[in-house]
This record gives sequence, structure tokens and C-alpha cells, in this order.
Amino acid sequence: FRSLKRCGSPFCRRLGAIMAEASSSPSVAGAPVIPPPIEASSTQSETESQASTEQPGLGRKVLRFVGGVGHRIFDNMSFVGEVLVDFLELDKPAYHEEVKQLQRQRRRAARAKQQKEAAEIASLEEAEAAEDAKAEAAA
Repeated sequence: FRSLKRCGSPFCRRLGAIMAEASSSPSVAGAPVIPPPIEASSTQSETESQASTEQPGLGRKVLRFVGGVGHRIFDNMSFVGEVLVDFLELDKPAYHEEVKQLQRQRRRAARAKQQKEAAEIASLEEAEAAEDAKAEAAA
């Protein structure tokens, strides 16, 4: 209830009064719930206060414009900062390049091994084909 008392708006005051009334009166299970009467004067003052807040003055418009420009500048600078961090690779660890180099060396070694095995298999197949051709020529 304390935060409702500090709020000061008519809605918060009304809600705080209803909650205080509900907590002070003992509730009986099965008893009908009776809503409190609505005061006409409070709703009129609410509509008047809403009408006055809907039309901001020149100072409010200038403040909103300056705040909007400040937000856009901050947002754009934040984006530029993110792009620079990615470009300069400041978000990567210090040993990132060494890890990439090690991965490249492993890929090269695996590729060289496959080429060597493929060359050995090709030489064996060529030798078998040459023997078969000699055997056919001799026969």
C-alpha cells in the first residue's frame, strides 16, 4: 500500500482505499462481493488532467526532440563501435591467429596425405594395367 500512497494519481489513491478497506474488514467465505460506489467528481478531474497532458507545450516538444536526437546519435555510435570491434577483431582472443594457422597446417597435411595415397593407388593401377596389356600382347 505504501507505493500506492506515494503515487498520487487518482487511480492509485482509489485502489489504495479499496485495498485498505478490504484488509480492515474481515471477509467471510461465500459472502457476496459489493463494489464500492464510483464518485463522479473523480472521473471528471481525471479527464481534465488527461486533456491537459495530451497537449504538450513548446518546452516539452523541444525536450522530446533533443532526447530523440541524442538517442539516435548514441544508437548510431554504438553500431559504429560494433563494426569497428568486428573489423579490428578486438572480440577475439590474442591467440586466435595461431589457432587459425594450426588449423590450416592440419588441413594441408591431410590434403597432402590424401594426394600421396591417391598417387600410390594410381601407380599400382597403372602397373597392373601395363602388366595386363603385356600379357594380352604376348598371348
